[in-house]
Amino acid sequence: MGTTVRDVLVNALENLGKKGLKKFTCKLQDFEVDERYKKITKNKLEDKDCDEIANVIREYYKDVYGVEVTLAVLDVINEKNVAKELERDLTKVDGFERLTQSEGSGDTATPIARPVTTSLCDNGEIKYSLTLERYYPRYIQIEWTCGVGDVQETLSCRNHYTEQADKTFTVCSEVRITENLLRNPDWRVCVTWDHQHTYSNGRQELTVRHPDFLWTPVVEEIQTPRLFHNTPVALECTVSGYFPDALAVTWLRRRERKLEICEESDDVSVPKIKSYKSPDNTYRCIAKLMLTPTLRDHQGAEYICQVQHPSLENAIKKSSGRLSMMAKPQPEPMKMTLEDEGFVVRFSLQLKMFYPKELNIRWHWDETQPRRGVRQGTRHTETFTEREDDCLFDVTSECGILGCGFVDPQYKFYVTWYHASMEGPETRELTVRDLPWHPEVDKIISLEMLDNEETKLYCNISGYYPHVIAVSWLKKGKGDVSAVPVSNGCMSEVIHHKEKRRDHSYRCSSTLCFTPTVREDQGAEYICRVEHPSLEHPLESSTGPLNIRVFCPPHVSEIITPRLEDNKQVTLTCYISKYFPDLLFSVQWFRKEAGSRRDLPNDRYKISHCRSYNWDDQTYAHEVNVTFTPVLSSDQGVELICVVEHDLLEQPIERSTGPLDVSVISTGT
Repeated sequence: MGTTVRDVLVNALENLGKKGLKKFTCKLQDFEVDERYKKITKNKLEDKDCDEIANVIREYYKDVYGVEVTLAVLDVINEKNVAKELERDLTKVDGFERLTQSEGSGDTATPIARPVTTSLCDNGEIKYSLTLERYYPRYIQIEWTCGVGDVQETLSCRNHYTEQADKTFTVCSEVRITENLLRNPDWRVCVTWDHQHTYSNGRQELTVRHPDFLWTPVVEEIQTPRLFHNTPVALECTVSGYFPDALAVTWLRRRERKLEICEESDDVSVPKIKSYKSPDNTYRCIAKLMLTPTLRDHQGAEYICQVQHPSLENAIKKSSGRLSMMAKPQPEPMKMTLEDEGFVVRFSLQLKMFYPKELNIRWHWDETQPRRGVRQGTRHTETFTEREDDCLFDVTSECGILGCGFVDPQYKFYVTWYHASMEGPETRELTVRDLPWHPEVDKIISLEMLDNEETKLYCNISGYYPHVIAVSWLKKGKGDVSAVPVSNGCMSEVIHHKEKRRDHSYRCSSTLCFTPTVREDQGAEYICRVEHPSLEHPLESSTGPLNIRVFCPPHVSEIITPRLEDNKQVTLTCYISKYFPDLLFSVQWFRKEAGSRRDLPNDRYKISHCRSYNWDDQTYAHEVNVTFTPVLSSDQGVELICVVEHDLLEQPIERSTGPLDVSVISTGT
């Protein structure tokens, strides 16, 4: 910044010295000035230094006339050298022209003032600009100040001069201030100018609440989405175009004529506002109110977004209007029952927790041509209930249709419902595969498999609806990859028995009669396959690999006879093994004496049996024991015989002890 009028005034006062300065101040307060100006009072100059005296001169007389007064006083007190130096220094002040130079020339022009303009800078400052046009001569005094109340601070300004074609001048004076200063609504910036050559001056004052302030908040309407019961939602209010970044937002709630501030709670939260800078250097933000509305507490309530800013005399308020709550119906799993002995399927649809009550339900077919046996009417009943705890509604809609249509897997029945809370109707398709009555196939019951003996396989199927069912038997040979239907030529027979259960669903049993052989069926697998309209794929139950038993005659060992002693108990044993089946087997013991054979008397002989099964060769074994006390006089030479009979034996097998030899043990005397 170059030399200023203030600089040269201070320099001149300092050149006077202490005595000269005292003479100067004494004369200055008595000096007669132009009637357009006031005289400086005595108390303004007492105990002031050179800087302060220069400021007082400029305050009372401005720059141009202040120079004339100073030079006149210097002349009166005979400080001619100081005056001459002051005149020389004034030539160093850019554009300065003494008042005496313009007086009498007639070449003057009064400045035309334009309103102060404002603009925002990228660094966050605000720029104030004052333009004064078409004045002459060039020198003009412009001063910017800012502050609150009477406390004003002088600002450093930059002046840009332009000489026009008609030799007049235009000046643009600019100052910049920080954003924080504008946060106080009482803060103001003032600019004054004084063109003493034309005795013209002016003043403009701006505050953040000036009508021409450009950056007051623009508050949009509250964006209120569809509100669903007990579902978190955000009310949003966009605020833009404001400066400085000193926005305060308060959310209010009005219900039943009571207005209250929204505070943090279990169902309400107010996120902190975050401002973002826009391309034009103003700010924007989105004020949000997060809440979880319920029908009981929020229906008909009104939320208000209140925006305050230093530029606003009164807060801006935007209302959500009265809230209208909704709740989307929640479908429960479809309930189905059989009625009228199973001729009618009754469907029960439950929709829960919806609001408002108005709801449309339609049961229907999508058939253009009615089919025989299918009731085309879709009469149904609806029962609404209001829930006491949350004021929501439940509805149960029931419709009964003839079950015979579900014999066809392609047969479809529909229920459609629509509610104001839904984006569109919802439809549930009902086919036989949606019914709960699907076949349950038990394990196959099989009897013991004997080679070349007729047997049966049983399979029970239950819990299905409708009654149409297909049961088939298949055989998968040992080592085969796939199963094939049983051949009728193999003496197979399928027998079905159908009956209803208490819930009106059906059950049946299927029997396969056939004669297995080791050659054809050993290791083979029989499968019961069940097909029903409710099944996407058939169900199967398998016997697992068959084990065909082969008839085996018994093998009878010799009777094991220990040493026999008179009057001493003994046990004889006969082993029978390697036979099958067990049911065709019998064992008898006889006593042979003097050429005749008779049954063993029970009073002397105790017969016991022990049967076992050999899993390795799948045959039975039998151990037969005879316990008795031999007597020399009655048993010597007697023969005991074991006779084994089995249907596979052409004649019984006999084993004998041979003549018994009973010995006597002598005792010492």
